[in-house]
Amino acid sequence: MSALQGTNALRSRTPAAGPLPVTATPPAASPPAAPPDPLLDAFRARADALGVRVDRAPDWDSAAGAIAAFAAAVGAPRPLVAAELRAAAPALIAALIAAGLDPVPPGDPAKTRDAPLGLSLASLAIAETASLLLAESTLPDRAIGMLAASQLIVCPTDALVPSLDEAAPVLRDLALRPGGAYATLVTGPSRTADIERVLTVGVQGPARMAVVFVDDFTEGNH
Repeated sequence: MSALQGTNALRSRTPAAGPLPVTATPPAASPPAAPPDPLLDAFRARADALGVRVDRAPDWDSAAGAIAAFAAAVGAPRPLVAAELRAAAPALIAALIAAGLDPVPPGDPAKTRDAPLGLSLASLAIAETASLLLAESTLPDRAIGMLAASQLIVCPTDALVPSLDEAAPVLRDLALRPGGAYATLVTGPSRTADIERVLTVGVQGPARMAVVFVDDFTEGNH
């Protein structure tokens, strides 16, 4: 057998190459879910009983999405944003604008009265009571929690503590500030039963309240 005949015989025994198999591209992996957090679960359980919406966001874009959803629910495309929150989280302002909101700073407290929504910053959150510690240094910022129709409070997730006992050192530090400080523990929407012992919500403060815990609070805020 010649070399050419051998080559032809080999070719005749080699199957013709067919189309390459097509494999489906696996879907992109979704971000890992946040691990269970017993403190956050305890806070949420108590907040639910008070009618408070609680969200947890890994970053500012997710936080802005949660805020935008609450703003839509209360009809507030231009929420007031406390100066303290603006200073601590400038990345949030950009994320809110990207989410379609027009955040504005609070001004004259008289104009804050019955504003659809105001955003505040919590220094601490307490799981056993679903309370949030606000320590705002200016009257326009404090007016949000007293006069706005709805309030959403942003809090670092790592500022959530089990009980009021852990709040004591923070309150002490606030009290020792030069000139002192204002501090408020907020637990759910404003409610009172002073008039004929009938429970009324929203008479002395916001009637609706939400909380957004942010895991990566320092992201983009350097």
